[in-house]
Amino acid sequence: MFEKYVKMIKDEQLRKKVESFIAKLPVSNKNFKKYRRTDIERTPGGPESFHHGYKGGLKKHTESVTSLAINIAKSLKKSYPNLKIDMDVLIASALLHDIMKVHTFYMTKDGVRHSGVLLDHGIWAAAELYTHEFPEEVIHCVASHGGSEINPPLTIEANILRYADMIDTETDIFMSQSLISELIK
Repeated sequence: MFEKYVKMIKDEQLRKKVESFIAKLPVSNKNFKKYRRTDIERTPGGPESFHHGYKGGLKKHTESVTSLAINIAKSLKKSYPNLKIDMDVLIASALLHDIMKVHTFYMTKDGVRHSGVLLDHGIWAAAELYTHEFPEEVIHCVASHGGSEINPPLTIEANILRYADMIDTETDIFMSQSLISELIK
């Protein structure tokens, strides 16, 4: 899953951690094993009233956010040649930022359903990444991708991820509005 982007992570140890995490989608706390895991290919990004609220929405969103983050970083490096951006941290964080939604949302014949988990997907992901000894910078990016209300982005990588996520989220919402969809056909 996401091989194209995972291969872009140059740090071999981090690349292997990301590959393994995505393949296993672990739940370390036995109390959370009650939440069923959905295949990422079918997982929605959220409820229909949110963003990417359809079958496969999470995969599409993750790919888009990762691509956007990489391109934002490239653009910023052109404008600010002295800016240091850790692309490995950025790519790993983009791939993992919503990963715990595989345990949070699932499709039924009646639409998107929530598993009932009480933790925010970003907080849960940060806890799992901590348990699996990911670098602090990756954990921070994932924990802060929701914005300053939850955990303010304190690094350039976290800031880029936050805005890439916001751009893709808002674009999906824009595209799903029926009035707008009709106008741009």
